[in-house]
Amino acid sequence: MPRRLTTSRRPPLTAVCLALGLMLLMANAAAARGEICVIVDPVVDICRDGPTEPPPPPPPPASGSKPASKAASVPDDPEPVRPSSTELRYDPRRLAVTFERGTSQATARAVIAQAGPTLERAIPKINAYLVDVDPDRRAEALASFRSSPVVASASRELIAEAFDLTPDDSDWPQQEGLRVAGFPRAWSVTQGSKRVVVAVIDTGVDARQPDLLGAVVPGYDFVNSDADPADDYGHGTAVAGIIGARANNHVGGAGVCSRCSIMPIKVLDATGNGSDTVIAAGIVWATDHGAKVINLSLGGPGASEELSNAIGYAAGKGVILVAAAGNSGTTMPFYPAADPAAISVAATTVADRRYSWSSFGPWVRVAAPGCNVAPMLAGGYGSFCGTSSASPLVAGLVALELSAHPTATPREVEQALVGAALPLPGLVQSGRIDAGRTLSLLQPAVGPATGARAKAVFRGTTGPRVRERTYVLAVGTGTLMATLSSTGARKLALSLSPAEGGKAIARVSGRSPLQLSASPSAGTITFRIVGDARRKASFVLRVSYAKASS
Repeated sequence: MPRRLTTSRRPPLTAVCLALGLMLLMANAAAARGEICVIVDPVVDICRDGPTEPPPPPPPPASGSKPASKAASVPDDPEPVRPSSTELRYDPRRLAVTFERGTSQATARAVIAQAGPTLERAIPKINAYLVDVDPDRRAEALASFRSSPVVASASRELIAEAFDLTPDDSDWPQQEGLRVAGFPRAWSVTQGSKRVVVAVIDTGVDARQPDLLGAVVPGYDFVNSDADPADDYGHGTAVAGIIGARANNHVGGAGVCSRCSIMPIKVLDATGNGSDTVIAAGIVWATDHGAKVINLSLGGPGASEELSNAIGYAAGKGVILVAAAGNSGTTMPFYPAADPAAISVAATTVADRRYSWSSFGPWVRVAAPGCNVAPMLAGGYGSFCGTSSASPLVAGLVALELSAHPTATPREVEQALVGAALPLPGLVQSGRIDAGRTLSLLQPAVGPATGARAKAVFRGTTGPRVRERTYVLAVGTGTLMATLSSTGARKLALSLSPAEGGKAIARVSGRSPLQLSASPSAGTITFRIVGDARRKASFVLRVSYAKASS
């Protein structure tokens, strides 16, 4: 039983268990010791100490049933996840107050002083204030706030929690989840960009984790009000690892956006709990400091105006928010996932069945594999299960979309995400994510006016592991010029063809730089770059496109 840490202002709340699980070792060292390695995909090896006993054979199928497929033979529910609370919980010493738009901070502070509580936190951009009040004077303070003409809402402060984790002694299902969700195919297009910042609104992040070295950018700790968002619980570190663990380093697992940047925002304390207004402050801060994507693997059954306004503020700035649907195993909406501006995520097995503990229903947008390899706070790596684990897969996929197409709008990103999903009727709105298909469907409109010129830039690498890269672009009738520059490759090839397949429209090969011009028909085109199979090379493809005058 982990020790619970509480503050004098908050009673002990049920802590969320983060257990240690599988240890992932370096593949080359494993081979030297004669260990057994399961090769999951070209960028990650998972090893177990060998020799091991083979798993027991599955029981024979019941009479009249079909033989189980290989994917279905994986246990659907390795261990029960502790269910999310379905009851509203409130902080006994805090009230959340939102003032009418246009109310000055001076007026807000005067109203708070008149009501009696002590101001604890202000978020002026969404007119939200968190105040501390003696429980015996809570009703009186609420009445005072609600009688003020400048107060839009006043209520008890809702408590959110980090969703549960559970250990699993098998590593293969977690990495198979990445393959089932199509990430290896997506990685052939991009493994992410450091310019795409994903904020992890959680318990903080341990930036010293070997698999996160170089991934973490400055964040903030709203629990202790300082600039050191270190993780004292472990949940946020696991979430960050699923999104951004570095690939091809022989350490641990591969994050789904392994070249993206992670912004740690600590809003949950050492017990895994935090209040809605503090979470709202974290969302606003991340938005104002450059986050493009925000992951929220936390929540509860109640909605608050402060949290809703913060989500609206972020969405209004073009930030894409992804949130875990909860682990209650019911169709009850959980917040912030149920907020219309967030992409809600349920958890599925590698056989595309709902984990029994995952929340679901028509209010949930998509599903993703719910057990994944992640770094543990105490060191090593474990199996991380829950909708808290499924949500960062989707946040990482959104980051891959923005890495491949930096000009894509939130609407275009979400349309590709839901359009590519494998339908799961009765479980979620759109289905289980397919990363590879998502990137192939993402076609940001270049949108130049008639006769105007637009530009697109694609960056990537080629080498022994991945020799080819492809990029798609939607164009009208007109002329384009493509320039491919590379460092490290002796010879390159660039071709242009219709996205639906067929004969190449134009092709060029040779030493960098290469130039190609063409006048394709209106539609979607594909650029294919073939690099040197013997050496790694970085490239930049610049496309200048002009629509024909009507």
